[in-house]
Amino acid sequence: MNISSQRDGGVLIISLQGRLDAYGALELNESLESLITPKDTVVIFNMGQVSYLSSGGIRSLLGAERTLKEREGCIHLCNLKSYPLDVLKMAGFDQIFSIKPTVKDALQSGSTAPYSERVNWIKVPPYVNETISLTILESSEGDSKLNVVGDISKVLNATLGEEDIYSRKFSNTEYSIGLGGLGEKMKDFLEIMGEMITIGGTMVWLPTDGHNTPDFLIPATDTGMVTIHTGFNVALDGNFNDVLFAESQHDEGFTMDELYASLFTLAREREPNFKGIISVTIQADIEEFYRSGIKIAPINKFTPKNHEMIMHPDNIKSWMNIGTEPMFKGETMISFGVGVDLTTDLSGFDEEVLGSLFYMHPANTVNKQMLLHNHAVVFKHVPLEKKGDLDGGIKSIVQNGEFRDMSHLLDNSKMKRALLGVSYISSIVFEKNQEITLRGDCKGWNDTYHEITSKMFPDSTEIQLTPITGGYSGSAVFKVDAWDRSGRKEMPFVMKLGPWFELGSELKGYEEHVKRYIQNNATHVIDHCKIDAFGGLLYNFAGINGRESTIKTMEDYYASHDTGEVLNALDKLFRNVLRSWYGQPKLKELYLYEEYDSFFKYEKIKNFTLEKFDLTSSEKYVELPYNLGTSINPLYFVENVMPERRSQVVSSYEASTHGDLNLRNVLLDDDLNIWLIDFAATCYSHILRDVAKLETAFKLECVDINSLEKLRYMLKLEERFLKARNLSDIPHLPLDSPENQLNFDNRDIIKAFQCIRRVREYGNMITLLDEDISQYLLGLLSYNLSSISFRSLNDYEREYAGISASLICNRLM
Repeated sequence: MNISSQRDGGVLIISLQGRLDAYGALELNESLESLITPKDTVVIFNMGQVSYLSSGGIRSLLGAERTLKEREGCIHLCNLKSYPLDVLKMAGFDQIFSIKPTVKDALQSGSTAPYSERVNWIKVPPYVNETISLTILESSEGDSKLNVVGDISKVLNATLGEEDIYSRKFSNTEYSIGLGGLGEKMKDFLEIMGEMITIGGTMVWLPTDGHNTPDFLIPATDTGMVTIHTGFNVALDGNFNDVLFAESQHDEGFTMDELYASLFTLAREREPNFKGIISVTIQADIEEFYRSGIKIAPINKFTPKNHEMIMHPDNIKSWMNIGTEPMFKGETMISFGVGVDLTTDLSGFDEEVLGSLFYMHPANTVNKQMLLHNHAVVFKHVPLEKKGDLDGGIKSIVQNGEFRDMSHLLDNSKMKRALLGVSYISSIVFEKNQEITLRGDCKGWNDTYHEITSKMFPDSTEIQLTPITGGYSGSAVFKVDAWDRSGRKEMPFVMKLGPWFELGSELKGYEEHVKRYIQNNATHVIDHCKIDAFGGLLYNFAGINGRESTIKTMEDYYASHDTGEVLNALDKLFRNVLRSWYGQPKLKELYLYEEYDSFFKYEKIKNFTLEKFDLTSSEKYVELPYNLGTSINPLYFVENVMPERRSQVVSSYEASTHGDLNLRNVLLDDDLNIWLIDFAATCYSHILRDVAKLETAFKLECVDINSLEKLRYMLKLEERFLKARNLSDIPHLPLDSPENQLNFDNRDIIKAFQCIRRVREYGNMITLLDEDISQYLLGLLSYNLSSISFRSLNDYEREYAGISASLICNRLM
């Protein structure tokens, strides 16, 4: 941790660089003792070069905050990078520390915290007027804002289209109101969307299906798989700044508009930064409940024929249920809403923003000095306790209470006693609809892929997908750059889209093996989604080098880097990643011939062999071309020899194996951090399985055998490498003499076989004292022969794979 300081107008500015972890916190504590003088009341921490923050670092900052609080001062944190800021938010300290964008902003703030010394208001007597008494139970600092999606004018004009529907996670809508629905697909909810509210993370909505029966969902955890769909939503972003207890001054109770009027008066008296808008969360004993609700989903399919608003006198009866009789006396109400004090200077908010957020409900005619928008859920009566834990109480009622009703709450509704959570709104943030952009060609992209992407990034407003070469299953693989609703770029992800029968197997391999046994291998499937026959997996990589980091496959890296750089990457792959896979092998009695008796599209292999070599499985020998002599027919070996040896036991090592370790399933970033993807075939298996797969990949995926000359040269090297006597016998590459000049460029072949040499070195290393080469040859046979069926290979390459398989069979006989 590098720590430097300077003063600007007497204000101490401390600049930090590095990791503010437990060790960095010790260094910071030592420095603070000498840097902060008894006269300092404001200290600015420039966090622009802090890449990491933990609880230890937070404690150091909190210690400085407490020291200055005793002097009626404060600290400001500025230039926070996204990760430290996320840590502060997760720990709840963004509500305690003053956080500023820049040092300049912090200097201009002086020692005034966002809601300076509000906690002292707890000591004042209750606020009392003719109708209501308000007692402050708790008070906390911190900005509160409203996050808004959609435009209420489209709701009021019934012009919502599919493009106007947003998806939001439950965890991001703890308290919100709006219009929405639940369902996997658009068709499941679009035509029955209705009034909605989220309270403590639970969604309750009133489908417009004619049954007038609210529906709700209480998530135990937010997996992101089920999202809230909404055409208009207002959500609180922040804590309750005040928790108050309200009691009526007379028997008939107080109305919603009387409550808001009292809260507005209190806010003007005690909040110097009050801007005229509050959100209010309520648990109350109902005296009179007046409800309202929309009857038809306000989508463009149902737009009124007169093209007037749904609140127009000619439309309102067919569009709205407005209750005129009081209901639910004595029951418990949980509500959330927002209110605007029209007597306050609202110049701090954009007029157009306010117009798209609030409207005058025709049933709310009592108080013209405010605009209120509240929704409520009714439960069978639960005793109301005068305590500060409003959020906990609400969640308990939602989990355990007996549900009665949900609707839009009219202003003339009455309560006798209520527990209130009030947030003083400092800003309103309108969120853009989600924009998904493909940065490159992607064969097979469809509407379902678009929907899956949207569901896996519900909190991102902009998503850029850059195709990267993936495996050979037909799935599409992308690097994902996403921006959250605050415009901050998130860390990059990798997303895989494709048929679910393949991705489901991959997810199973990850859950049952990688997650369970590999653990810290730094590849994590953090989300998945299935819609119909398609699905998606989202990978997150630990240690990735920042938001602008480039992610590529080993195949791309191989093609764009020289041999030495590729060998270095292979070293990192085996030492840093695969070490945790192969690090604890078990010597077991294995049925290797049974394990490797699996060939991809074997009928296609047989057809090619018949066409190219005029061979069937009944013939034991084949006369190979290019003066290679007589050899074993691989089809004969597969169909006659391998079945006889399936019960043969071989003492060999077993370990966690990837199962499909081709170059497209290895990803790298700019700093050569390496990760694996695609775990469909991951399991405990023969320890050399992945090594044999990699060797085959280098020969048949990294070399373009496009001429007879290259084919013969490759076969010459193949013969050399297949003559190895044991695993430690790793052949050297021949030096081409000047008098034996080649009439083709062999550099790609030499590069591939140099990589094969390195791979074999690691194969020898992980098998410890087991030198038996036949176990490795068996793996090569399986992958070489299977390669014949690959569509990406040309005829020269298929011929090479077939001849190589025959030469391997010779060794195994």
